[in-house]
Amino acid sequence: MAKTLFYLTLFAVTVLAFIPTYASLPDAVSVSDVLNHFAAFSVLFFLHLRAYPAEAPQHRILLLIAYGVFIEAVQYFLPARSASAGDIAVDAAAVLFSAAIQRLLPRFVVKTV
Repeated sequence: MAKTLFYLTLFAVTVLAFIPTYASLPDAVSVSDVLNHFAAFSVLFFLHLRAYPAEAPQHRILLLIAYGVFIEAVQYFLPARSASAGDIAVDAAAVLFSAAIQRLLPRFVVKTV
């Protein structure tokens, strides 16, 4: 189930990234480009963590940042879209922030017996 949810979310993010114009986006996701990127890559990080818990953390980080670069590379070739180094930076920041949260979270979780 976790892998299915990860891949469905990955598909949805990809479709949203390749929609020709922002006017095509639903109002719920057209609030802020930076917020959209940060939220999408944070969610993808934690879904990937759930789907592939044994994956090395650095592999997860590199994989998701590479996906962000891929999105921007494709957008470079889309007539109505443009590539942005800023978007890649936000994607990477979201992934690194999520990785930090994931490492710190177990310290605050109370284990029950």
